Amino acid sequence: MRPIPILIASVLKPLKDPRAYYRFGLSLRETNKYQINIIGFSTKKEADEKNIKFHPLFLEKRQAFSRIFASLVFYRIYKKERPKLSIICTWELIPSAILCTMLFGGKLVYDVQENYALNISYNRTLKGIKKWFAKNLILLTEYFGKFLIDHYIFSEQCYKHEKKAFKPYFVLENKYFGAVPKNIPSKKLHLPNLRFLISGTITEVYGIKEAMQWFLELRQSFPEISLHIIGHCPIPDFAKILSEMAKENKGIHLQISGQPVPYEQIMEAYAAADVVLLPYHQIPSISPKIPSKLFESLALGKPFFYSPNLLWKSFAEKYQAGLEVDFSAKSLAAETLHSLLSMNFYSKDFPYEAFWIQKERLQLQNLVSSLLEAQP
Repeated sequence: MRPIPILIASVLKPLKDPRAYYRFGLSLRETNKYQINIIGFSTKKEADEKNIKFHPLFLEKRQAFSRIFASLVFYRIYKKERPKLSIICTWELIPSAILCTMLFGGKLVYDVQENYALNISYNRTLKGIKKWFAKNLILLTEYFGKFLIDHYIFSEQCYKHEKKAFKPYFVLENKYFGAVPKNIPSKKLHLPNLRFLISGTITEVYGIKEAMQWFLELRQSFPEISLHIIGHCPIPDFAKILSEMAKENKGIHLQISGQPVPYEQIMEAYAAADVVLLPYHQIPSISPKIPSKLFESLALGKPFFYSPNLLWKSFAEKYQAGLEVDFSAKSLAAETLHSLLSMNFYSKDFPYEAFWIQKERLQLQNLVSSLLEAQP
């Protein structure tokens, strides 16, 4: 029997995004029922795999005008592949996806990865009339979309309260997609060559600058420690600030890019790290969420330092996995590190809840199956 075509699409996420490809794509492929088409950003062509076809966007640069044409590319691919179900991973594709389903048929799922309007309000990326326009454009697009979207997937539990009008839904968090080990050995950390890591999206409200200042203060007492910062920095002015801060500081390895960094490189950085830093600002667009880096740290058995947050603290204490840090209190950095060295990490329960396992795979597979069976 011919595989049923499915489309998973984003605008700015990479083709092999941890969520679209590893969690969704691979979970659906294991059923052997579907031909999965993934649309995403890439700087190069990606070789197709068994039952997965890649459709790259913006092969040269992710310039603003290129994003405008993303919907046209989506339309072209949709018309060619004729998916029976599409999962869109960003609000920008809602109008094009609705038009395509009306013209060519198919079910539509909106994977809500961010509360985009709330991000615009608090994440300091836009100001003035641009901020007002962007926020209201998102809200208007999502409002009209809810009349024709068949189902929602939430990446965060908090969206159940923040997006009450989005129904029906279920939650699939950004848990670690990888093999579940038999155990995570307890560990103590030791000087002198302690390696810290910050990974993922690199923006101001993620506390990167404060963490760098905190690290530089700490390095005055412990000169052999190091900090690796790797990830996508979408704002050039902020990337310049970080580069200036890192200049002439041999302990900081700054590996940031205006384009998404391949997930494989992020995982390599985790493998080399001793401690992961989660220095996020505690603002309404961040504090109710669980960073994917927290799940990754738990799954990979990496101790983590996190900004004061009761939700994150519950994970850290449950598994003896991390330590709360005020990254703005630079004078306490050395004292904090001594506390870290005295701890025996991962000496409690095994963090099964950090992994994307059979439960999550079945939820996604059952949703897709039920929506396809309901088609006229």
